Amino acid sequence: MANVIIFTNENGGVSVCVPTGEMDINAVKAKDTPSHSIIVDDSTLPQADNDFFNAWELTGDTVTVNMTKAIALQTANLNSIAKAEVSHRTTNAGIGIANKMADADWLALLATARTAIAAATTTAALRAALEPVQAAITANA
Repeated sequence: MANVIIFTNENGGVSVCVPTGEMDINAVKAKDTPSHSIIVDDSTLPQADNDFFNAWELTGDTVTVNMTKAIALQTANLNSIAKAEVSHRTTNAGIGIANKMADADWLALLATARTAIAAATTTAALRAALEPVQAAITANA
């Protein structure tokens, strides 16, 4: 695995600097990153949680996913998906195409997803909360 430079940025998130190899990593660190940056092996980063990158936090030399932030991100994802689907469903209704799932069932599915997101304690649970919604959208396409 490769070494990368990480640091907490001014927004409280984690910035990851991946050197190109043209310069020594210590020279890149000194030249391009804040003094509080550290060099770590990229295999120590939560790569499986790249979809929650904006929820990453650096404590000491360990990057973890802040679940409060991850829940907020997944809630925003659900809201975005729901907004797009409402537009699709409205268009279908306007041109006389029946939606395959009744509106009440769609709203119940969204409520279930919101509850699952709010109760999630892992990023896997956050991903799983959206799966039925995404499946319903695919079936309604």
